[in-house]
Amino acid sequence: MVEAAANKKATLEALRKMLERGQTDEVLALVASLLDTLGGLGLEVARLKRSLVGRKSERLDPNQLSLMLELLGAQEQPPQEPEQERETNDEPVPTPPAPRERPGHGRRPLPDSLPREVIELHPPEEALVCEQCGGAKRCMGHESALTIDFKPAKLEVIETLRHKYACGACETGVVIAPRRTQVIDKGLAEARLLAHIEVSKYGDHIPLERIRKILRRSGIDLPISTLTDWVAYCGDLLEPLARRIGELALESHLLQADDTGIVVVDKDSAKGSKRGHLWAYLGDRRWAYFEYTPTREAEGPYRYLKHRRGWLQVDAYSGYDRLFRGEQATAVEVGCWAHARRYFFEVAESGDHRAAVALDKIAKLYAIERKATERELGPEARAKLRREESEPILNELMRWVVDTYNEEPPKSALRRGLTYVINQYQALRQFIEDGRLPLDNNDCERELRAVAIGRKNYLFAGNDAAARRSAVIYSLIGTCKHAGVEPWAYLRDVMQRLAEGWPQRRLDELLPPNWTPAG
Repeated sequence: MVEAAANKKATLEALRKMLERGQTDEVLALVASLLDTLGGLGLEVARLKRSLVGRKSERLDPNQLSLMLELLGAQEQPPQEPEQERETNDEPVPTPPAPRERPGHGRRPLPDSLPREVIELHPPEEALVCEQCGGAKRCMGHESALTIDFKPAKLEVIETLRHKYACGACETGVVIAPRRTQVIDKGLAEARLLAHIEVSKYGDHIPLERIRKILRRSGIDLPISTLTDWVAYCGDLLEPLARRIGELALESHLLQADDTGIVVVDKDSAKGSKRGHLWAYLGDRRWAYFEYTPTREAEGPYRYLKHRRGWLQVDAYSGYDRLFRGEQATAVEVGCWAHARRYFFEVAESGDHRAAVALDKIAKLYAIERKATERELGPEARAKLRREESEPILNELMRWVVDTYNEEPPKSALRRGLTYVINQYQALRQFIEDGRLPLDNNDCERELRAVAIGRKNYLFAGNDAAARRSAVIYSLIGTCKHAGVEPWAYLRDVMQRLAEGWPQRRLDELLPPNWTPAG
C-alpha cells in the first residue's frame, strides 16, 4: 500500500514537471492512454462480475437507465403546457383506457391427448343406507379431481416368429414368412428405441454414457459403441430430410444465421482435438437447418449461402461480407440490434453512463415493436408504424453516435460500440423497409441454445462425421419445435417409413410441418 502511494506521488510529480516544461501534448496523450486502459479494465471487471454471479441476462432496470440519463443531464422531459393555456382550455380531460384484464392463475387444463385412468371411489357400504327410512341411497353424481402420474419408460423384447410351411406329404417346397422391415436391417433396436436415443441426446442433451446407465436400470446393458453406431446410422438415414430443410430455408423470405463452436476429437492434432463450428440457419422462423464445418473459415457458410436471394440477418462476421457484394449471391444484409445493444450495455455496466443514451433509444425501438405485437399489426401496418415512430428515433440515435464518435478516443470501449453502429447502420435500419423483419437475430441465437447445453454435457463430438450427423438431428428436432410436432413420435415414424423405401420424390411429405402419422 505504501509502495503504491509512493509510485502515485512520483508519477504525479513527473507529470507536473512535464507541464512546467510545456509538454502539454505529451501529458494529454498519456492521460488519454490511461483513460483507454481504465475503460478497458472497467469493461473486463464488469464481465468478470457477471460471469462470477452467473448472470448472463442483459436486462437493464428502467430506473437504473433513467438515473444514468439524469446524471448525464440527457433525460428527455415531456413538453409542458403554458399555464394560461391550461387554465383556458375547456376541452374535457380524456379518460384513460381501462386496465387490461389479466387471466387468472388457476391450473391449466390437462391435454386430452394424454391417456387417462379412471379411479372410482364410493362411500363405505354402511353409509349407503338412509338414516331416516333405512332405504338404499341412489348415486346422484360425482366430484372429479385430476392429477398427473408418471409411468417410467420400460424396455420390452419383441420376438418375431417367422413361420415356415412345407408339404407334409412331399416334405418339399418349404416357404417362410418374409422378414419384417426394421430401421437397421437385422439390428437389435426397434424404431421406438432409436428415436428415444436420438431425442434424449439431441433434444434433452443427455450424453450417451448417461443414456446407457438409464437403460441399464431397465435391465439391459448395451456397449457405448453400439449406441454410437445406432446414432450414426440414424443420422445417415435422416440426412436427406435435413438437406431438404436446408433448401427450403434458403428459399425463405427471411433467412437468419448464427454459429457456435464445438469441440471435435482430432487424432492428427497435437492437442487431440480441434474447434469445429455448427452453423444455424432459420428460415421464416419455420425451417431450422444446421450445418457443421471443421473451421470457422468463411468458405463454410459461403458454400451454403452463395445462391441466397433476399434478406439475410446476421451479425457483423466478416465472413458473410462477400454474400452482399453481388458476386454470386445477391443477399441483402439485415443487422442485429441485440448485437449493437450489447456493446453499450457492457460500457454502461463498466460505469460509463454515456452509453445510457444509446440504450434509451434502442429500448424505445423495442417498445414500438411490443406495441405493434399487442395491436396484432400485419407486416404492412407494422412497417408503417416503424416509419412513423421508429425512423425518427433511429435518426436521433445516429446523430448522437456520429457526434460522440468524433470526440471519443480511438481505443475506448464506447468507441467500439459507436464504430459497430456506424459500420452496420445500413443493415441495422433495414427493418424499417419490411414489417416482416425482426429487430434482432435472437430467434436464430435461440436455436443454438440446444447445442450450447448439449456440449456442456456430452463435451465433444467423436469426429467430423459425428458432428455432421448431430447437425442432421438438430435440424429435424428444431424444425419439429417450430411445427409443433412431438419429435419422438416424428422420428420413430419417419425412420420406419424411410427404412421401408419411402420414395425420394415424396420427401416433402415427411418434413415436420407436412407430416401426418402413419395409420
